[in-house]
Amino acid sequence: MAFSQYLATAVLNWLKGTTFPTAGATLYVSIHTADPGVDGLTADVTATVRGTSGRVAVTATAFTSPASGGGGFQMSNTGVISITANAANVATQRISHFGVWSANTAGNFLGSGALTTPVDVVTNDTVQFNIGAMILRAV
Repeated sequence: MAFSQYLATAVLNWLKGTTFPTAGATLYVSIHTADPGVDGLTADVTATVRGTSGRVAVTATAFTSPASGGGGFQMSNTGVISITANAANVATQRISHFGVWSANTAGNFLGSGALTTPVDVVTNDTVQFNIGAMILRAV
């Protein structure tokens, strides 16, 4: 997971003595057709694919404990994370990245990850991350 500007700034401020933001009990997932960038807004097609605004909630405990791997430290999802059961998009969307947020709408963008292989999503597809497929990595 590439750290967002928000998270990188929070870590660096913590190193100089500033209080780190309180951890949330829930994370929120967005899907993208390109790298979301440092603000998470680039190529976000979550609302287009879902047919409704807002991201998908995932409890923070739905991830493994951080462990060494992938050239740094990482954790992954312990259960299936479904973004949609019936994609509402009219045109095919080629999903290549995901984003992780602190809130359903607005909130703070925490970081992103790339899919191993981009997937095409057509109307009525189910978009989901199988167990272990969503890897959050800090290198």
